[in-house]
Amino acid sequence: MQTESNGKRKRPKKKGNRFMRNAKGFAKQGIFGRGTHIDDEQFSYFINILDAMKAGFDDVEERVNMANNVFEQTKDQEIHLASNQIVSKALESLIGFVDNEQLERYFNKFGDSLRPLCSDRFASHVLQKMLEIAFLRGLGKAAAQEVSDGPTTTKRAKPDAAQIEEEYNLETEFSDDHREKCRQFVVRISKFMLNNLEDFVWDNCASHIMRTAILCLVGMHVPKIAFEKGGAEMAKHRKLYTVPEDWHEVMKEFPQRLEMWPQFVDFPYQEHSSALLGVICLALSVADKSFLKHFGKKILLQSLLKANEENDDAVEKKTDAKIEIEDNDGEEKPTEEKEKSAEEKKDDPILPKVFHHQSSVILLETILSVAGAKLLTQLYAMLFSGRVGYLAKQQQTNFSVQRLLQNMKEVTDFESIFAELQPHVEGLLKMGYTGVVSALCAACLRLGSKQAQMIAILQSSLHVSGDKEKSKLFFNCLIKLKPSEILASDESGFVHLHGSLIAQHVLQFNKPIFLVNCILDLPAAQLAQIFNTPNGSHIVDAFMQSKFIGEKSRERLIRQLDGFYVDLAITRHGSRVLEQCFKASQEAQKLRIAKELITKANMLKGSPFGRLIYAKYRLDTYNLSPTQWQASLSKQLDPEQPETKRKPAKTAAEAFKDILS
Repeated sequence: MQTESNGKRKRPKKKGNRFMRNAKGFAKQGIFGRGTHIDDEQFSYFINILDAMKAGFDDVEERVNMANNVFEQTKDQEIHLASNQIVSKALESLIGFVDNEQLERYFNKFGDSLRPLCSDRFASHVLQKMLEIAFLRGLGKAAAQEVSDGPTTTKRAKPDAAQIEEEYNLETEFSDDHREKCRQFVVRISKFMLNNLEDFVWDNCASHIMRTAILCLVGMHVPKIAFEKGGAEMAKHRKLYTVPEDWHEVMKEFPQRLEMWPQFVDFPYQEHSSALLGVICLALSVADKSFLKHFGKKILLQSLLKANEENDDAVEKKTDAKIEIEDNDGEEKPTEEKEKSAEEKKDDPILPKVFHHQSSVILLETILSVAGAKLLTQLYAMLFSGRVGYLAKQQQTNFSVQRLLQNMKEVTDFESIFAELQPHVEGLLKMGYTGVVSALCAACLRLGSKQAQMIAILQSSLHVSGDKEKSKLFFNCLIKLKPSEILASDESGFVHLHGSLIAQHVLQFNKPIFLVNCILDLPAAQLAQIFNTPNGSHIVDAFMQSKFIGEKSRERLIRQLDGFYVDLAITRHGSRVLEQCFKASQEAQKLRIAKELITKANMLKGSPFGRLIYAKYRLDTYNLSPTQWQASLSKQLDPEQPETKRKPAKTAAEAFKDILS
């Protein structure tokens, strides 16, 4: 599991390395990048620029200087150079840091040749990036708004390329004239796309620019980074900005025109048009929720509910061909097997066309994530009802079931889904579709429904119900998502991602006592091993923060880990566990933890995470005087007390003075 996730993170980097290696290899053959031809000198210059960017910059000023120098070199050759593969990568990466004059020059040059540039496979990337930068500069930092209805993005230790670029364009003081020209460029490109819809909807390059334009018109920013894959991963970090009202009106013209086309019913089944509909739904969720309801319903009724006639014909032909081959071979399957397979096929529900195409399934997931309660109920009733169990077991559609569960708003609909999925939970765990079980558990928590039944189903699926000894293994089986028989031979410290998530959800249920007791009955060494893993460490967060776990249970877990706090403190994930335990501890227990840590201070200081713990909790002060340390700790915690208990004149800075000085 961990190896897979690490591999995914490295993929974009490997892609960039391969691109550079291939570019230098082809240069030896006299091929200086695809697209328009550039000479050897220009190729060497831009390859060196890409190498320098890969090595990184000390500060933003360095990037700005390089960007202005590079763009100065392209004067009077802007379009020719942007249409080259190597140069377009360099321009796309640096255009966010150029000054007013350089960017405005590109606005004018590209504006004179928009139609061919939109369809150019290299220059279109530069144009798309220009649109993004014009959007950021045109609005500025004052237009940024916090997203209250979406999940909060995780805090990153170090700003990435997208964040540095975004901050520079938002915080730099540009002239009012330049900002106005940037806003005009956004509207100009958007209207150009709108007026050429027929040509660009199915265009491989122009459709990406159109999607960026639609998102810009509603104030949604999704960064585009050269060498890095976009899509869902990038979309997680999208931010919202306040835009002029007339931009919303321009955006609404896209769906208004598209829904009148005769080809509209086939849009979800083609890659580019399906992605366009998904972006329009995202934009409408910000601009006009009532229009989203109308547009989503039209997609549902006219496109997604279509019968899959082509697929049915293909299945019939395939079955006939199979029977003929069997007859020719003279070998027949046993009648029992034939009857069994025939029965299985009969049991399979007839699915609408939407579930047979990857592009339409992705569009459906997007609609599910933005739909209101009424549209969501319609989607469930028309597409999922009676088919949830089957869809959850299919590789292409189980993510749609997860998205449905994550966004379900009506308790009655959720209870129907729960009833359909209940008999399939064990099968889903066996097949490895554990995300559906995790989403089901999360929905039980969010909607406050079927929680006791969910725990009973998990016990039954993991074969730990009905036996006192086996029931004690519930927590171990849950975090590994393995039944008790298989768990007996598993001595690894592995914690399944979805197993950890399910455990966290169950701990926040109204009555988590059974799982709490299973955790507290485990040996301390085993608990420390589990909590020292990336996935296992978050279980402690849920345990300490749950409203339905008593203070005594928390204290018991904290005491149980006595003797293992040093082992936890010196690792990345274990140190998080220590912080949670320390935060939830009473004064006496905090003293015990500090005493344990200080006895192995050298071991603590030998680890980067241990050093942070040592400094954060001022263990050097404890070493000199535990009483003084305890007093300063009380002052540190004082701001967290209710307002009535604090002195009005005492500021937070004063309260922390003894600790932080």
